[in-house]
Amino acid sequence: MISLANVILAAPKWGLNGPNVFSANLARALNALGMAAHIVLTRPDWVDTKPLPKPGDIPFRTLPVRPFMSFRNRCAAMIRYLEQHSPCVYIPNHDFGHSCISPQLSNRIVAVGILHSDDPQHYEHAVRLGGYWNRTVAVSAAIAADAIKLAPSLAGRISVIPHGVAAAAAFPQRTGNRDEPLRVIYAGRLDQPQKRVLDLPKILRAAAREKVQIHLTIAGSGPAERQLRADFSALDAGHTVEFLGTVENGAMAKIFASQAVFLLASAFEGLSLSLVEAMGQGCVPVITDVRSGIPELISDGVDGFRVPIGDIDGFAARLAALQRNPGLRRQMAYSAYVRASSGPYRIEQMAESYIQLFREAFDEQQSGAFRRPLGKIRAPQELRWTERFPAPLQYWGHRAKQLLAKETLAEPRL
Repeated sequence: MISLANVILAAPKWGLNGPNVFSANLARALNALGMAAHIVLTRPDWVDTKPLPKPGDIPFRTLPVRPFMSFRNRCAAMIRYLEQHSPCVYIPNHDFGHSCISPQLSNRIVAVGILHSDDPQHYEHAVRLGGYWNRTVAVSAAIAADAIKLAPSLAGRISVIPHGVAAAAAFPQRTGNRDEPLRVIYAGRLDQPQKRVLDLPKILRAAAREKVQIHLTIAGSGPAERQLRADFSALDAGHTVEFLGTVENGAMAKIFASQAVFLLASAFEGLSLSLVEAMGQGCVPVITDVRSGIPELISDGVDGFRVPIGDIDGFAARLAALQRNPGLRRQMAYSAYVRASSGPYRIEQMAESYIQLFREAFDEQQSGAFRRPLGKIRAPQELRWTERFPAPLQYWGHRAKQLLAKETLAEPRL
């Protein structure tokens, strides 16, 4: 029976990237509907320099592997783990290091791959392993269409299920008028290639030319943080910029509810989970008009503004319009809230859609409509070559690197 099946969502380690937050949301919603869902952390040997507490209402497990275990042995441990929990649903998510076991799974395991982003790595994942997955899910219709172009065999076995969120029970009312700084938030990874966070100081500078004052809150961390701080410190425009660092996901709803605008300047996205969460708390999105997911979610000028990538003045003009017209801001905030708190973006609807998909996949497997072809385990491209070695060789190689690093940093001898 599907109600007795385990749902296992894989993650290398716990953090606040999109797939992990999605896993937490889905596991929580599935458990609330009577299914047994948990998250398995597959790389307990990876040291996290900024560990975050795991949500206490979600079951977590750890893959039983030793530090420096070889890739081959880790794959064997993952297969054993899934078979011991079968019949089960296995969702590899962004665990690209272990998902290559899919060709070796028995028919007691339903594998469901998810394309979270309009990103080459996710498409490569589906092209390489989609034939071994019972079903594939894309978070937007644009991603699904592109995946089918790259792997036509996915047609008929790919579904579109957007990210669902737990929106506020009622529309969060806000105070604010045109004489106060516009409260704007960016929430996400601080990187440039995808998120284009270095556009944010430029947008604030352009907003100053529009005579608009902004209080910008930044929640997140990442490789571009140092440069971003430097660019803001050189900004002489009268704005206020507040860095919160990495924020536990459970605290974000309250923060979003205190902001007026969600700002996102990304070059590409899948369907930004932070965006949907912010809309569910009544933030007006001012975001780049990336083709994946955004046009399906936001009607420009109705429940948010869509701005061409890199259009700094365009961003500033939309922020100015929202600051100068509080009535427009309230109207768009309410429309954004309604959009995110209804239909496929409700977390309950997302969970029900996944349950229906699991049922269909189990039925297809039991009837023989789907039979997983047998294939070899092939290491992913991003696997470090040292991980192919036995554990003792990996350990001593790691120790040698540590010793060399200490020698390099040591004071020169006179």
